[in-house]
Amino acid sequence: MALFSTSSRLAPHAHAGADRCPLCEQPIARDIARRIEARRQEQHEAALALARAEVAASMERRLEAARSEAQQAAEAAALAKLAELQARLAEAEGARAALAAEQEAAVARRVEEIKLALNNEREAAVLAEKAKVLKLQSELADMQRKLEGRSAHELGEASEVDLFEQLKAAFEGDRIRRVGKGVNGADVIHEIVNNGRVCGKIVYDAKNRNAWQNEFVAKLRADKLAEGADHAILASNKFPKGAKHLHHQDGVIVASPAQVVAVADILRGLTVRMHALRMSAEQREKKSAELYAFITSAHCRELIDSVEIQTGKMLELDLKEQEAHRRLWDQRAKLIQAVRKANGDLAFEIDRIIGTAGQ
Repeated sequence: MALFSTSSRLAPHAHAGADRCPLCEQPIARDIARRIEARRQEQHEAALALARAEVAASMERRLEAARSEAQQAAEAAALAKLAELQARLAEAEGARAALAAEQEAAVARRVEEIKLALNNEREAAVLAEKAKVLKLQSELADMQRKLEGRSAHELGEASEVDLFEQLKAAFEGDRIRRVGKGVNGADVIHEIVNNGRVCGKIVYDAKNRNAWQNEFVAKLRADKLAEGADHAILASNKFPKGAKHLHHQDGVIVASPAQVVAVADILRGLTVRMHALRMSAEQREKKSAELYAFITSAHCRELIDSVEIQTGKMLELDLKEQEAHRRLWDQRAKLIQAVRKANGDLAFEIDRIIGTAGQ
């Protein structure tokens, strides 16, 4: 605010002292001059204080804005870092899950391979042992017959039981039954079942005699026709002159007890395939004759002998392989433990990064 009004110039006025009034150029008293100067100083200081306050307020506002921006930036950076860590965690979890699934799948495949190998080994061993047992049983039966003088009927009954048990064990899904004593017909009736339906039939007789008789074949051939069977197998310890092991006569396969199951398996497979192809009776008879000729050929016998020899070698090799597998399984178990530990360490490091370790 001005110290003097412009209206004071209209009339001269008196001042004490040597100083002059800036408006009227009249001398001003020293005490008035001091008051004017003091007033000016007060106004100047007030203006400076006001300016300082405005500057301080502006700086405070800028500082607060800077703080807010810094806090928002820090929060955004923290959220971005958290999102990155979560993405890395998800990626690591996915990799770990994929690795675990791959390991489990590999272990499952290996287990199935081992199971299959063991099953094949067990089946081969069982067949080999059965062949040995049957051979020993045949030899033992011959000795017992000579020593004890047992009747043909008694010997035939025992052979029939053995044949029935062998067939039941070899073809669990088929219908196999014995024909009762005093009932006309073959000793054993074998109905072949495929996909829940009967698709063929094989009849069997078991003979354990001192000498061969053609009546054995004639009787079983008649039983085959009466049953409407596809095939007939005579299990016999004796053969016509010049024949052994396997022989074909009048539509009947004559086989040693040790070969019966193998021959039955071949005939069963042929019957199932012919049924699936819906062959006519004429076609079936032709194919059966061709198969009979092959089964009783020297070449087939050589192949069977070769299979038995190679099976024995395979059994020996499998025993060695089992021992090697045991060592391999021990090593694999150690590797699996190491992988699991590495997975645990990986998860711990990720938890440590995101701050959840130990929770």
